[in-house]
Amino acid sequence: MAQMTVTLKAEMKRGSFYWVATVDAESKDEAIVAAENLFQAEMEKAGDWSFADFEVTLDQPA
Repeated sequence: MAQMTVTLKAEMKRGSFYWVATVDAESKDEAIVAAENLFQAEMEKAGDWSFADFEVTLDQPA
């Protein structure tokens, strides 16, 4: 088993959401499933977490 870092991206109605998780897996497919499962487990207790890092950029008018 190898340790892998997986970045998942979801396009949502009002923006994009990225989930980054480190998992132990035998393959890339298994790593994706493991990261999705960790995300689902975290969402069950979403009220317990908040964003700790951010980046803001100014959109330039055309």
